[in-house]
Amino acid sequence: MSIQALFETFHKKIKVETDELRDKRDILSAKIKSSINKNGHPTPDIINQGSYIYGVGIKPLNDQEYDIDVGFIFPIHAQNHTPTKVRAWVYDAIKQHTNSVEDRGPCIRVRYAAGFHVDLVIYAKYYNSDNENYQLARNNDTWVPSQPKELKSHIVDARQRFIETRDSTGADQIQRITRYLKRWNDLDIPDDSPNKPSGLATLLLVINSLPAPVMDNNGKSNDLEALILIAQQVTHSLGRIVVKKPTIPYEDLYEKLDDKAMHHLKKRFSSLLSDLEACRKISLTDAVSLLAIQFGSDFPTNFNNSQPEANNTSDLIEDMKKAIPTFKNPAKPWSN
Repeated sequence: MSIQALFETFHKKIKVETDELRDKRDILSAKIKSSINKNGHPTPDIINQGSYIYGVGIKPLNDQEYDIDVGFIFPIHAQNHTPTKVRAWVYDAIKQHTNSVEDRGPCIRVRYAAGFHVDLVIYAKYYNSDNENYQLARNNDTWVPSQPKELKSHIVDARQRFIETRDSTGADQIQRITRYLKRWNDLDIPDDSPNKPSGLATLLLVINSLPAPVMDNNGKSNDLEALILIAQQVTHSLGRIVVKKPTIPYEDLYEKLDDKAMHHLKKRFSSLLSDLEACRKISLTDAVSLLAIQFGSDFPTNFNNSQPEANNTSDLIEDMKKAIPTFKNPAKPWSN
C-alpha cells in the first residue's frame, strides 16, 4: 500500500456528508423567506457559500460543530437601508427557531442541538450601469463591498486544472489537501479562536501554492509532495503568511491572526515540513506514524503490510530525484 492510498483513505474518513446539513439549511431558509414575506420585506435569493459549496467540509472533532454557510441576497440598494435593519429582518425571522442565535460580525449564526450551526450571510444587491453590485451587511452597521459570484468563479476556475486528480469520492487534489490542512488546524486551534485561519483562508492558501497538479512519475496524484510544496512555501517565506482574497475588498485573510499566533502557525508548518520530507526516506510504517502525529488518529496506521516496505513511500518513489513533483499543464501561480 502506498502513502497516497493512505492519504485518500484518511480523506474519506474526515470528509463530511452534507445530507443532514442540507435538510436543516432548506428548512431554515424556507422559514426565513416565509417570515420576511409576511412582514412585507423584499424576498431574498439564497446561495450556498463556504466549505459546503466548495466541497472542503470536514467532520468536526470532539465538541466542535459542523458548519454550513448560506447567503441571503436582498434586491435592495444598500444606500436606502442600514445593515442593522436588514440583518434584523433575518434575525427576527429565526430567533424563535432555535435556542441559540448569535449576531456575529459578518453573519448571523444559528446553532442546533445536534452539534452544528448555520452561518447566515446577508447581502444587498442592486445594479449599477448594468453591473451587479453586492454589499455585505456587517453587525457594526456598515456595508462592505463583496463579490460572492466572482469568488466562486475564481475557485472553480482554479480547480479546473485538477480534474485529473479526482479520487474515488470525486474530490480533486485541491479539495483533499484543503481538508488535510483543516483537520491539522482543528487538532491545534480551538474552533472559536480568533486566531484560527478560516476555511476560505486555507483553501486559497492551497490554490495559491499549487499552480498545477502535483503528480508522481506514473501520472497519479501525489498528495505528499503537494503538502511538502505548500509547507516549503510557508516555512521559507519571510514574515507573515499573506493570502489576499481575490475579490473586492481584497483583504488579507490571515491578517486577523496576532503575531504570536502567526509565529506559532509558521512553526507548526516547519514541523510539518520536516515530517513530510522524512516520509520520503523512511519505511511506510514509520512514515504513517509521523503522519498520524501531524494529522490525528483518523490517519490510518493499520494496513496490509505484506508488500515490501522498502521504497514504498510516496507511491513507490525509487530515489530522491523521483520525489521531485511533476507538474502537469503548468500555469502561472495565482497573484493577488
